[in-house]
Amino acid sequence: MKKNDFLVRYFEKRKSNILKFFTLFLLILFLILIVNSNITPRNFIGKVHLEGIISDKNELVKQLHDINENKDIKGLLIIVNSPGGTFVSSKEIFDLLEIISTKIPTSAYMREMGTSGAYLASLGVNKIFANQGTITGSIGVILQTAQLTSLMEKIGVKPIVIKSGELKATPNPLEKIDEEKIDYLKKIIDKLQNEFVDIVEQKRNLNQTTIRKISSGRIFTSKQALNLNLIDFIGNETDALDWIIKEGDLDQKIDVIELDKKSSFLRNLMDTTFFKNSLKPFNLNPNNGILAIWTPGL
Repeated sequence: MKKNDFLVRYFEKRKSNILKFFTLFLLILFLILIVNSNITPRNFIGKVHLEGIISDKNELVKQLHDINENKDIKGLLIIVNSPGGTFVSSKEIFDLLEIISTKIPTSAYMREMGTSGAYLASLGVNKIFANQGTITGSIGVILQTAQLTSLMEKIGVKPIVIKSGELKATPNPLEKIDEEKIDYLKKIIDKLQNEFVDIVEQKRNLNQTTIRKISSGRIFTSKQALNLNLIDFIGNETDALDWIIKEGDLDQKIDVIELDKKSSFLRNLMDTTFFKNSLKPFNLNPNNGILAIWTPGL
């Protein structure tokens, strides 16, 4: 055997051993991280985020269901930074938060914005905190469409729509919309708007003067919202957390666990940016249904 052959085999074996060791090290590290991500203390405060457009929050809804059944969670803090989204998804989050709030102290901390559907969802907690620069309000619902019939006539396209009833699939961009159809849609919007306002009135104990003011759909600064009793405090995340600790008579050193980051550990390990929510309006489409959202220029 040549001397060079011996050295080649030696280094190949050494390389193979190093690769095996490195693979084993990564596997052990991976398992440790998984185990640690599933270890929770006996008593702790849960923390979740409501961010981006509310259109598909199945994961958050599942987390809230889990929180409701977890007796080790002694308080819940929800961080809100959202313009709202679909009425149904926002109402689902509100319903779950309201149930949880009967069992443990809950608070919401609004960051840049907590408007429309995000404000609706926040009404489910015991206390609402907002930052000095937070925008909130925009209480109401919206249905948006477009009439493309004139454009299609100009380019020589004649849409053919066959449907079972006059109001089927209304509004339809391929059909001209008349006053009767507009009135029909407006009645639907008004009913959902009344549901939204009724929830606000009930949860925030507002007088009729304030109800008329907020029903316009306008936005408010945190100071204006506080004066209207739409929120409880102007402060920061620490203030919202301290309220939970005080209300629940909890230990000042109690652990606070970010449950949404914990539950999505493997996903975040694979890709930390792909699943982040976006505030871009094109994330919504007409199939999302009635919207409760504040998006200037949408």
